[in-house]
Amino acid sequence: MIEGGAGRDDPTAEPEVVADEVVAPPSGWSWRDAIGLAWTIGAAVLVLLPALRPGFSLGPFDLLTRFGLTRQPGVHVHNAVQADQIQQFVPWTNLAWQQVHSGHLPLWDPYNVLGMPLAFNWQSGVFSVPALVGYLFPVSFAYTAAVLTKLIIAGTGVYVLCRVLRLGPLAAAFGGTAFELSGPMIVHAGWPHTSVTCWAGWMLAAGVGLLRGTHRLRNVIVLALSVGFAVYGGHPESLIVTGVAMIVFIVVYLVARARADGGPVLRPLGDLVIGAVCGFGLGAPLLLPGGQLALNSVRRNGVGNPAFPLSHAPNLLLVGLQGKDFTTTAYVGIVVLALAVVGVRMSWKRPEVPAIAAVAVVSGLLTFFSPADGLFHLLPAGHTVAWSRSVMLMALALAVLGAYGLDALVRMGRDRTALRWTAGAFAALGVVVLGLGAASQLGLASAINRHQGSLVWPMVQSVVGFVVAGLWLGSGRGGAHAAMAGATRLRWAAPALLLALETGFLLNVGIPFWSVSPTYFPTNPAITALQKSVGTSLVGYGSCRSLRYNSPSKNEVGIRPNANIGYGIHEMVVYDPILPTSYFKAWSAAGGQRTPPSLIQLGIFCAQISTAAQAREFGVRYVLEAPGHHRPTGQTVVVGDIGNEKLVFIPASAPATLSPVPPGGGRLPVDAPGTLLSVTNPDPSSWRVVVDASTTSILRLRLTAVPGWHATIDGRSLALQPWASGLMLQARVPAGHHVVELHYWPTAFTAGLAVAGVVFVGLAAAIPTAVVLGRRRRRVSPAP
Repeated sequence: MIEGGAGRDDPTAEPEVVADEVVAPPSGWSWRDAIGLAWTIGAAVLVLLPALRPGFSLGPFDLLTRFGLTRQPGVHVHNAVQADQIQQFVPWTNLAWQQVHSGHLPLWDPYNVLGMPLAFNWQSGVFSVPALVGYLFPVSFAYTAAVLTKLIIAGTGVYVLCRVLRLGPLAAAFGGTAFELSGPMIVHAGWPHTSVTCWAGWMLAAGVGLLRGTHRLRNVIVLALSVGFAVYGGHPESLIVTGVAMIVFIVVYLVARARADGGPVLRPLGDLVIGAVCGFGLGAPLLLPGGQLALNSVRRNGVGNPAFPLSHAPNLLLVGLQGKDFTTTAYVGIVVLALAVVGVRMSWKRPEVPAIAAVAVVSGLLTFFSPADGLFHLLPAGHTVAWSRSVMLMALALAVLGAYGLDALVRMGRDRTALRWTAGAFAALGVVVLGLGAASQLGLASAINRHQGSLVWPMVQSVVGFVVAGLWLGSGRGGAHAAMAGATRLRWAAPALLLALETGFLLNVGIPFWSVSPTYFPTNPAITALQKSVGTSLVGYGSCRSLRYNSPSKNEVGIRPNANIGYGIHEMVVYDPILPTSYFKAWSAAGGQRTPPSLIQLGIFCAQISTAAQAREFGVRYVLEAPGHHRPTGQTVVVGDIGNEKLVFIPASAPATLSPVPPGGGRLPVDAPGTLLSVTNPDPSSWRVVVDASTTSILRLRLTAVPGWHATIDGRSLALQPWASGLMLQARVPAGHHVVELHYWPTAFTAGLAVAGVVFVGLAAAIPTAVVLGRRRRRVSPAP
């Protein structure tokens, strides 16, 4: 993947300058790369310093102290924008870690609603590389390790990409650091988006090698692995926007190269297709069952988030609304933008530069320009994608272009054109920053007015960059000898200063973003009392509210979904993107309160139980009621108070019931009474029910009906059918004593494993085959 070999070429050799274009020498690895990689990895570690203190856990656990049973007065909430981390990602990481360390594949979540797929929900990423690294650490540190791994993968990937593009180690360190610490990566590092986009640098590095026709097999394998790992990252929207960026890069690269000197097209395109197809083949164990679930989920007809308003484009320069919403996640800094201008100006004739610039433009339009976003909605299912996720690819492209600019200064330190463009770019961006400050003073930019401190770093970067470029230009005066001495001194010092300045800015902004806690899923007497009272029973809510964290509510009960996983409590609430639509159909049929469409699209479900009949239908044995609320109508028993909430017991409710088949074999009513049965769980993905039926009966299981459940009765296959609007599972069992066992293992998962195995074996077999063929070709080649 890296052109040339260590010791064979001098990466510091002075390049030839032709028509304002840097013709760089082949890049060779040296001790400087060890320093560059250490800088890149060290920056990723430093930005997580708050979470790396002994005894501290990464995650916004402080948000739990606002509501329900986890409420604790006097706790300061650090950053409410991270709510999804505690409502999804930290709990899922916890659950997957527990199951893996118990010797089970993390396939099923038994704690929310009637159980939900865990591995295939397009969010948990339990098979991703960051998650696999997290399993090696204590559970309270697993999420932190996963986030750190993503940042390191992102930074080293762009570092390798820059070296493949024949940029020097200093420029590569700049590109890697700028990308991994950019706003789009840092603010989304706790989300699955970055589990996908962190591999973009590696994909592009392999893609460049294939477009050049070098080390074809190695680059096909790297591309396949990168695509496969990105699939396991578990976020289809980010996978789609990354694919769009790859396609834009390839098309523009081929066009630019054809205009310059031509070159092969079909062979590199064929290699790219082979690598991508192999990558999707390696990801088939997630793609096949995950796609099957998505087709029946609430996200099937969802609408993706719109593009950011164009007025938020200044967030490329500064932090702006940091901590308030996701429109702040575009910042890359003045240094990156200024050097990107220099890189485009000085290296435009290299086909990679217009290709990367095209990625920056396209992803920028998808991020900030609604008409472009709307145009992509015309694609099949395009309306379901939040195309603004392209902001992460925009940050990557700008970081690489900035690396080109820094490399031009290193390699062309005496070129006054490069220095003039550097000074001009910093000056122009400084004027923009002054304009933003003036607009805030005049009341034209209220967001900036609330955060005027955000303008400090951009102004410092503008001034320092302009001064450095000016001093460098001035060093060329005073005679040839003095000019040479001044240029030599600044050739490395000035770019290194710009690297340090950009890193300092990104660390200063990124470090305060992280929420950490000295306690992992902090508990209190109310949580302990609930755990003892309900055990493994399903707990429902008598009142529900949205998942917004901006204002407390006295009607909040229980534990936030899916944070209940961290406390081992099974609740009839969930926040899951692949939630089956049958939940809302069944709840509506049961007379439940209507869920707002905005919450349905997000996959948020909370059964606000108002009658004992509703509780029995879904197997809810306990209901938590807010102070002052009436308990469910029908036969109920008040257990007592849990914190300031009332715990109500629902008699005749169980996870499984057995009802005789109606006379004449008709359909069993949804509310048909039945004998209560106990359920045991040999593992998180299995159910075991002992049945004693006096006649042929219907066994009803309060278990989410999704593809993948298989049942046996006394060791023989047992057919399962859906009931309650297709939400739950039931089976017909004959009279007598029987043992019914269910196990969750989708057939599509098995097929995906087979596909991945074939692809892996094929790639592995290609390596020795290529070695043998290469030796034969060298053996028969005539001597020179």
